[in-house]
Amino acid sequence: MMNCELLATCSALGYLEGDTYHKEADCLESVKDLIRYLRHEDDARDVRQQLGESQIVQNDLLPIIIQHRQDKALFDACIRLMVNLTQPAMLCFGKVPDDPVFRHHFLQVTSHLQAYKEAFASESVFCILSETLYNLLQLDWEQRQEEDNLLIERILLLVRNVLHVPADPSEEKKVDDDASVHDRVLWAIHMSGFDDLIKFLASAQSEQQWSMHVLEIISLMFRDQTPEALVSAGHARSAEEKKKDSNELEALRQKEHAEKHSRTLQRGTRHSRFGGSFVVQGLKAIGDKDVIYHRNLQNVNYTHDIGKAVRRVPKRHRKAQESGEKRRSALNVRLFLREFCVDFLENCYNRLMYLVKESLIREQTQQHDETYYLWALSFFMAFNRGSCFRADLVSETMSIRAFHFIERNITNYYEMLLTDRKEATSWSRRMHLALKAYQELLLTVNEMDRSEDESIRQSSSVIKSKIGQMRQRLSCLATMSRGMYGGVKVRLSNWT
Repeated sequence: MMNCELLATCSALGYLEGDTYHKEADCLESVKDLIRYLRHEDDARDVRQQLGESQIVQNDLLPIIIQHRQDKALFDACIRLMVNLTQPAMLCFGKVPDDPVFRHHFLQVTSHLQAYKEAFASESVFCILSETLYNLLQLDWEQRQEEDNLLIERILLLVRNVLHVPADPSEEKKVDDDASVHDRVLWAIHMSGFDDLIKFLASAQSEQQWSMHVLEIISLMFRDQTPEALVSAGHARSAEEKKKDSNELEALRQKEHAEKHSRTLQRGTRHSRFGGSFVVQGLKAIGDKDVIYHRNLQNVNYTHDIGKAVRRVPKRHRKAQESGEKRRSALNVRLFLREFCVDFLENCYNRLMYLVKESLIREQTQQHDETYYLWALSFFMAFNRGSCFRADLVSETMSIRAFHFIERNITNYYEMLLTDRKEATSWSRRMHLALKAYQELLLTVNEMDRSEDESIRQSSSVIKSKIGQMRQRLSCLATMSRGMYGGVKVRLSNWT
């Protein structure tokens, strides 16, 4: 049941009549009251859940910013409220709760976020955000007020939060080449021109303060994509690809037929107690005689482990769960993302990666923000290597400093993996990102070796010699620290 004060505050915002939203006289004060309520919500995030159940974003806030954008104070307050409402559930609860009650609240907040994301998959919403952001970026730095910078940041955070919402495959039930909710949001971003503003923010010298926000948005835009899929987007399918799809379809058909045949055989006509006893030849029992089997022959699946208690594997020894299979987005979305990658590499990549790395080195970012840098390095360098390789497009991340930065992060992740056992899964995922980035650097060096340009081949030789010297120094340091720091450093020296 919704709180009476919240219900009265939501009713004081206004009402939607057809396609027209009529705001009340105290609409702005009501939005500020909702922001105040969210600031004082409890650990179960009750205010957030009640506002999600009332669909305040779909029925009130989005119509307000579309139809009443000329009211600057109300527009700013609505953007501020939506940034708060759309923040990830992981930030609200700190982590995925273990308690069943709080786990239920976590899932409820996530379901409301998914409903918000579907409401944002509209071109009209992103047109308003794009026009507002464009007008703010047109102002020179001496004309731009502090409120303007806050609104720019809130718009970027709002788009980041919307893109961050996870998909719900059980509800969407989409197949390859079909537009999911995430694809529809990306298409709305493209049709409104918001992607051009993202590229401008990444390349403009006067807007370097938004570099981390821009990189985070780009990483979430390409969350469901692979470089290989984008490189091949728009190209005619080869005979090998068609044969591969046919083989996969045939394998699925045979698997379904085998399961159906197995279910047919399991329908015994007689009761199981009249099945008889059989001897399994070639499979020895505890003695020297063959195993005697006392069940039906329709489903023979005998092992010596039948009847034994399953041994519980400790949490720290369990293997990390593999992420779900990547689905293929709609063709128009893949073509738009492919063009975005080409433009980004030609005009933005080197400058943005330089700014982000400088911020990371100077510790001007939040904790674990280096994962976005590692992802962008591996993704865009793989795209550059697969489309039409040009070493000058990725020159910033092909420096010795980039190799050293990634090696330092790999070493840090490995040490934390050994010491922080409770968060071992998170550290292993970060280390996997770092290793993928390092692998992509080596593959790019290998591609440079095969270049027809003599200067590129010479640069590759210099990089390889420097890499060898760095690895030797790291190995020597790890060996020297063996007696100083004990077991952790010993295992680190073995790894290096």
